[in-house]
Amino acid sequence: MLPLYLISHGLSLLGNTVASIALPWLVLLRTGDATAVGLVAAASALPMLLSAVAGGVLIDRVGRRRLSIGADLASAACVAALPVVDGLLGLTVVWFVVLGVAGAVFDVPGMTAREALAPDIAEATGIGMERLAGLRESIAGGVVILAPAAAGGLIMLVDPATVLWLTAGCSALAALVTLALPKTIGAQPTATAQGDGEGAGLRGDLKRGLGVLRGDRVLTAVTLVSAGSVAVLAPLQNLVLPVHLVGKDSPGGFGVVVSLLAVGGIAGAGLYAAIGTRWSRRTVFVAAQLTSTLGIAGLALLPPVPVMWAAAVLAGAGAGPLPALFLVLVTERIPEEVRGRVLGLQNAVSMTAVPLGTLVAGLTVDWIGLRQTGALLAVAWCVVTLAIVALPALRGLDAGRGEGSPIPGQGTENADTPAT
Repeated sequence: MLPLYLISHGLSLLGNTVASIALPWLVLLRTGDATAVGLVAAASALPMLLSAVAGGVLIDRVGRRRLSIGADLASAACVAALPVVDGLLGLTVVWFVVLGVAGAVFDVPGMTAREALAPDIAEATGIGMERLAGLRESIAGGVVILAPAAAGGLIMLVDPATVLWLTAGCSALAALVTLALPKTIGAQPTATAQGDGEGAGLRGDLKRGLGVLRGDRVLTAVTLVSAGSVAVLAPLQNLVLPVHLVGKDSPGGFGVVVSLLAVGGIAGAGLYAAIGTRWSRRTVFVAAQLTSTLGIAGLALLPPVPVMWAAAVLAGAGAGPLPALFLVLVTERIPEEVRGRVLGLQNAVSMTAVPLGTLVAGLTVDWIGLRQTGALLAVAWCVVTLAIVALPALRGLDAGRGEGSPIPGQGTENADTPAT
């Protein structure tokens, strides 16, 4: 059961990563307009945000396993439609926008459904959430290393439209692998089927999810810290580093930095999966954040390239355990019947932080310069680290939901009471 879950996760992530490289290249090749690439990405942003919220509600209504299968199949169909339309009618900007938006709408709920499945797999296999989450992130790191190289090599050999068949195949295979999981895994919770007592319809469902997210201080703090982290990392990786390295006539150096970040991430996530339970979560959280701070600051200050490579390994090693630890923390504190909703809301917050952070960084580069913007990003990451160390809600990370983090509406104890 565990291998099936991890294989499904890896296949879906592989397909999405290959598509993220092949699709912009195909848009540029067919339209000859670099602006069209940005248009397709921008057109997908709002639908992705809405689907993250609505998809979380749907996950709780139809079941995590079923939604994961359906989302992967729908995503496969949308991607496969691109080469089909290209062969029959010819792809235009309109087709790219329509099919790109459709694919994005299904990708995010599918990702959220697999996250929501993780506690079910951990419980059924007895592996423990720490190890499962660490294995998930190790696989993600491996995909980050292998997928871009595979996509780039394939694009050199065949047309990008042909490469998209690989993405469609990966999504379809991911759905088939998930289908092989027992039907009882990730089934629709009984409480959801009967209603949550917050009113019928989407509004009531969202109100219940928001109530849980806001009512638990640890969940709220983890959501804000996660959003703050991606708001710093996205512009650093997508804007500051590539612009700096291209300006130094070292575009290949950026690829090395990304690969070393992934290598460090695999090492950090693997270490967490192997021995993460031997230390308190608070200790792991703070140690990982401090390690990543040294690396992120080293990257953001734009040192010589060899130093940057060393900083990338350090940043990846520190950041590697954090997504796994976040997943462990949030899933054990969220009532099962609203797990999809709360994870969907958290993903929506993080997705919003990415373009906003990149936009602010872009404006700052134009205003004060690239190196100064990098320094500000280093300071911002240090602020996130200070928040982790100082926030009262993040001092009781080892308290389970029954120990200081009650389900909202079912107790009056303080949600951030430290473990005793």
